[in-house]
Amino acid sequence: MSVQDQKLVRWGILGCGDVTEKKSGPALQKTERSELCCVMRRDPDKAADYAKRHGVANWTADADALIQNPDLTAIYIATPPHTHADYAIRAMRAGKDVLVEKPMALTPQECRTMEAVAKETGRKLCVAYYRRALPRFEKLRQIAKDGTIGALRMIEVRQLMRAEDGPGHHWKTDPAINGGGLFVDMQSHTLDWLTYLFGTPASVAGLTKTQGQNTKAEDLVTFMLDYGAFPAIGLCAYASGENEERVTLHGEKGVASMRFFAPSPISLTIEGTEQLIELEDPQHVHQPFIERVVAHFLDSAPNPCSPAEGIRVSELTEAILKGTH
Repeated sequence: MSVQDQKLVRWGILGCGDVTEKKSGPALQKTERSELCCVMRRDPDKAADYAKRHGVANWTADADALIQNPDLTAIYIATPPHTHADYAIRAMRAGKDVLVEKPMALTPQECRTMEAVAKETGRKLCVAYYRRALPRFEKLRQIAKDGTIGALRMIEVRQLMRAEDGPGHHWKTDPAINGGGLFVDMQSHTLDWLTYLFGTPASVAGLTKTQGQNTKAEDLVTFMLDYGAFPAIGLCAYASGENEERVTLHGEKGVASMRFFAPSPISLTIEGTEQLIELEDPQHVHQPFIERVVAHFLDSAPNPCSPAEGIRVSELTEAILKGTH
C-alpha cells in the first residue's frame, strides 16, 4: 500500500523556526490523520535539537533532501517569505502538497506563479492564514454578518507599537526578505480576514512613511478599503510611543471589538450595554486550520485558504504600500 493510500498526511517542515515551536509544529503532530515525520533547518545542530525536543523521527539540514523525501506527502514551508515561491514550486513538482506560511510570497506575480504550478502539477496548495479557523474570529465574523450590531458603518484597524518592542528577527523589517516591514508581516492576517468576510474592495488607498531611524522598511501605514456600504480604515504605526492594537466593528446599533494579535475577549456593546464574550484560543493556534488543511488534502474538502485568496492579500498589500488607486 502506498503512502498516499494510507489516508495519512506525512509532513515535513521546511524551516523549523519560532512559528513552529508551539503554534504549528505540535498541531501537525496532534491533528488526526496527520504525522510530522521530518524537519529541516539549515543549521544541523538546531534541526537535530528541534527533532529531539518535539519527538520527530528524522531531521535534515538540506532543503532538497526534505523536498525529495519519498516518505513525505506534504511540506509545510515556514521559512522567510522571499523563499516561499521557490520552495513551494519545487515541492509541488516533487509531488508534494504544500502549506505555505503567510504572506504567500514577496509579490503578486510570485503568488500567481505558485498558483499556476499547483494547477500544472495537480498538487494542493494552502496559505496559512490560520485565524480563519479560530473560534473567536469566527464569532466576530458572525457578529459582522448576522445583524447583531446592525448594518456595518465602519471597520477600524488600529495597531501601534514601540520600535524597541518589535520582532527579534531582523528579516521581518527587511523588504528584500519580507516584502515590507511589520505591516506586511502582521497586517496581512487582517487583510486576509477582511477579504475572507467581505471579498475584494472596490478601491484601495494607502499612505506610508518611514519614521524610525534604524529600519529599511515603512513603519507607518494608513489605509482605506472601500467595501461600498462601509470602509475598513487602518492606522498602523511601528515607531510609536505606545503599544495598542484592536479591530473594531462599528455598526448602526452597536460596536464589537477585540485584539487580533493576542488573546482577548470580544467586547460587544449594544445601546450602551457591554458584554464580554470569552472564547479561548487553543493551545496550538494553527490546529483548527490544519485540521481543515488535512481534510482538504485527504478528502477534497474545500481549501481553507486557496492560492487565489493568498494572491488577493498580496495584491491588496502591494496597492496599500504604493498609495491611492
